[in-house]
Amino acid sequence: MVTRRSLITSFVSTATTVVAAPVLAKAPGFLRGAGDIRKIRFRNFNTGEFINSVYWIEGSYVSDAMKEIDYFMRDWRQNKVRQYDPANIDILSATQGLLDSSEPFYLLSGYRTRKN
Repeated sequence: MVTRRSLITSFVSTATTVVAAPVLAKAPGFLRGAGDIRKIRFRNFNTGEFINSVYWIEGSYVSDAMKEIDYFMRDWRQNKVRQYDPANIDILSATQGLLDSSEPFYLLSGYRTRKN
């Protein structure tokens, strides 16, 4: 049975691992999980959009999937898109894998453009 305390303890442990990600990034097994694909699941709290995307296959980022992720994380108020660093998506994907959950991360705030 998963308790709140065990979940928090697991999250703290995961957060410590994620902070160490620049060191662990050279360890392919950490980011790959069980295969040669990486995927990410998000739900946008503000727009209701959902993304479940395989963005890495066999050692390469999938260009169309990365564009989809960039669009998903856009400033939806002004519809401005910014390219995100794939390493950040790798960390989020690895965290989802470590949590062993099929639930998406909720995007509360993505890119915001400067107000003129």
